Amino acid sequence: MASIRKRGDSYLLVVSMGYDHNGKRRAARQKTVKPPDNLTPKRREKWLNEQAVLFEKECKETPLTVDKSITLEEYVKIWLRDIAPDKLAKATLARDNQDINRFMPFLGGYKLTELRPEHFRKLYAELRTHRSQNTGLPISETIVEGVHACLCGILSDAMESGFLDHNPAWRTYKYSGKKKEKLVADEDTVQKIITALENESLKYETYYKLIIATGMRRGECCGLKWEDIDFQNHTIHIQRNVVKLSGEDIFTKPPKTNAGDRYVYFSPEMASLLKEYHRECVWQADAYENLKLTEEDFVFRKHDTHDPMTPSTFTWRFKLILKKNGLPEKLNVHSLRHSNASLLIANGTDVATVAGLLGHAQPSTTLDIYTHAFDKNKKAASKTLQQSLEI
Repeated sequence: MASIRKRGDSYLLVVSMGYDHNGKRRAARQKTVKPPDNLTPKRREKWLNEQAVLFEKECKETPLTVDKSITLEEYVKIWLRDIAPDKLAKATLARDNQDINRFMPFLGGYKLTELRPEHFRKLYAELRTHRSQNTGLPISETIVEGVHACLCGILSDAMESGFLDHNPAWRTYKYSGKKKEKLVADEDTVQKIITALENESLKYETYYKLIIATGMRRGECCGLKWEDIDFQNHTIHIQRNVVKLSGEDIFTKPPKTNAGDRYVYFSPEMASLLKEYHRECVWQADAYENLKLTEEDFVFRKHDTHDPMTPSTFTWRFKLILKKNGLPEKLNVHSLRHSNASLLIANGTDVATVAGLLGHAQPSTTLDIYTHAFDKNKKAASKTLQQSLEI
């Protein structure tokens, strides 16, 4: 909000206008106001706060004088410095930096006002010819889609800052090829995975079975604390996610949306496994780590610390379990989440309920991701109807 400075019997309102594209601070906007006479101190304060809000709104809505000859490369530097750090999560910003490195050699030299839809379409076509340095295969369409999303976000912010009057990247991307189905284990394979897990340590058995039972994400499972588990009501409160970025310490963050902060439910059998694992954790902390386990500790904790385990540890371990037991090695930890959702859908659970359990902000997201599973339900429902009508 605008700052308020007393000047005699009047007040000066000051609104910061940020920085220009050269990194220089723009001149602040000022306005002098004088409260009506005979106001009580409390009413004068309220009146001044209202004037400050109105003046700041007026300043923000007034178009700024900007240099519209700025190039995309120059604007991206401003965006990374002034906008992205406050707007994006660390993981998202790290991913956007990768996308920026992909599109900058092709588009960086263009002025923002010179960018046209054909520039973006040529970029996406060019990217599809590139090959992964790790596999030698063409890069995935998901990467191209991510570059488009990154560009749209950056150019939308450029619009808000007055550099553009429209977003030239909108509607320039079309998915190429057929979207891959999610890697999902069928019910028989899930049962084989569960059997295989019973030969693993209690920690790994508990972790993977929790994801199968609840559909939570791997980082959400790493972020669980014992206080999040309500054994009386058989519920788990999912309210944080563990993230590990390359070159940075592990950290936790809240869910991206309100829907991500949710409750999931577990069976009496899962409760027994969790209690057994809790007893082992208490014993191990006391006997081998000289630590006292508390309700504030992470369920899946690094040895000798109070820090959560890294999600990639479970990704690596799961691949070993699959290989050791002759199970499909194309599956991954996230496949367990997809399997949970697909089994819920196969058992007739409605889309809104599935979306709520998975933490999707919109049921349309669930429909989009699991359309194949819902299609199978539609076919089965149609077949049942036709049989009942003898068609």
